Amino acid sequence: LLLGISLGFLSAIRNIEHHTMRIRLLTIIVVIGGCGRLVGIFLSGIVSAPILLALGMELVVTPLICLWQHRVQLKVRHINAAHFT
Repeated sequence: LLLGISLGFLSAIRNIEHHTMRIRLLTIIVVIGGCGRLVGIFLSGIVSAPILLALGMELVVTPLICLWQHRVQLKVRHINAAHFT
């Protein structure tokens, strides 16, 4: 599962401004997994450095990548609109 998600993100790097839906779908999948991990922490009470690192990647870094992709898309759209007007 993680390999598939990683390959999905990697395949979107080239021309990332055109892969909004892919990035958003993968982000939703990762965030849902992070929410499950967070529930697991609350239920078990077990917290370790690797768990916290994974949680940070799932609930902070991945959404930031999605926001960055959106900014890139808007910037490219603005540049393209300026060229065609």
